[in-house]
Amino acid sequence: MFTSAMPNENGPLGRGERVPPTLPPKHAQIAYWNGPAAERWVREQETLDRAFVPFTTRLLLAAAIRPGERVLDVGCGCGTTTLAAADAVGPKGSVVGVDVSAPMLERAKERARGRAGVAFQLADAAVYRPDAPFDRAMSRFGVMFFDAPAAAFANIREALRPGGQLTFVCWRPVDENEWARIPYEAATRVVPPGPPPGAEEPGPFSFGDRSRVERILSDAGFREIGIVASDAEVVASETGLDEAVEFAISGGPAGRLLRDAPEGAHPRVREELRRTLAPFVRGERVTMGGAIWVVTGKST
Repeated sequence: MFTSAMPNENGPLGRGERVPPTLPPKHAQIAYWNGPAAERWVREQETLDRAFVPFTTRLLLAAAIRPGERVLDVGCGCGTTTLAAADAVGPKGSVVGVDVSAPMLERAKERARGRAGVAFQLADAAVYRPDAPFDRAMSRFGVMFFDAPAAAFANIREALRPGGQLTFVCWRPVDENEWARIPYEAATRVVPPGPPPGAEEPGPFSFGDRSRVERILSDAGFREIGIVASDAEVVASETGLDEAVEFAISGGPAGRLLRDAPEGAHPRVREELRRTLAPFVRGERVTMGGAIWVVTGKST
């Protein structure tokens, strides 16, 4: 997962400009991705990867990585997409996965042990400076948390060679994502909903507005911007309702709501989730709709 640095204070976001090199202390997003949230993602890595397989596939298809290329994986988390990119570049290429989450990077390094051409960097994408430019930058759900997204994407663009490609997938609005909306609505029948996020605030669904994404990338200096809608099923469970409830708590907004609720409400939320998710059971599988943007752009 990634966060961003402070807004650029040095002028326009053209090539050659720099975002500030440091983050304020106790930066909220970095703290979040190095605390219990990171522990959950590490613990549930296999479950979450399985849930998002269709979106990983669509990211890799759009990225069209070629043998021998140098690839940056933004917000690489536990390394699934980094390892997939390494398979695509082959022995003559290289991939660097960058993330602010130390626990998730430790898991990624474990999974990549013995693999040549794969490296992981504990760093913020908004200020990370590689030794050499990349041919491609990619991200699976790792770019929606920037405080200053145009500045962050300008920095990513500068990490690419001229004509290099950016590809990422991000969630469309939460109303279009059953896997997140339905469990959240179930939880709010037990505990009060949190305040709605502002239109420009970072968060999992902050790139839901297509025009906002296009504006951010354009302001960051990308060209030939493409934004395509894609839908697929999110597999919340392969083993029935119990796992689906845990998935809803671990991987979506219902879980964030529950973590702020009194302990006494937790059993009631879980029971409401079981009741709400029961109609989505097909055999042992529990699936719900997911909706993403597949986004591409070229560096200048």
